[in-house]
Amino acid sequence: MKAAVKRLWKDVYDYKIGILAFLLYDITVHMAFHAFCPLVLFAGLPCAGCGMTRAMFFLITGQFARSWALHPMAFPVLLFLLYCVMARYLMGKRVWGFKAGVILLCFGMLAVYGYRMCAVFPKRPPYVYTGGNFLERHVPFYREFLRKMWGI
Repeated sequence: MKAAVKRLWKDVYDYKIGILAFLLYDITVHMAFHAFCPLVLFAGLPCAGCGMTRAMFFLITGQFARSWALHPMAFPVLLFLLYCVMARYLMGKRVWGFKAGVILLCFGMLAVYGYRMCAVFPKRPPYVYTGGNFLERHVPFYREFLRKMWGI
């Protein structure tokens, strides 16, 4: 267990700049815009990861149907994260197939995103339009374009 904690703190130290940048971004955008996703802030559109945090919470708490409804990729992402944590921290080994796993998860998330943008946007959370975004405020025809495209 000591070795796992030591590896964890080493990774935190090695990636401290990235961790601090992420925390600074998170705090800043939540205070200024009450949102996190850059795509929502810029265009008002959901991203491929929209709903993932809530889906993970529902998955971990045993609410599988709610998790699936928010983001069906939560289960594969959670399995991959558990595999990475076990390999890296508990077993002290290199995470075999990390890049391939990330690529597969990205393709899966993009496939789900494409389907949901065609099938359910903007009718069902988290696939809804968020008004007051940058493009809506600064590009006069943006809202009309979305109205023609998706009926917003």
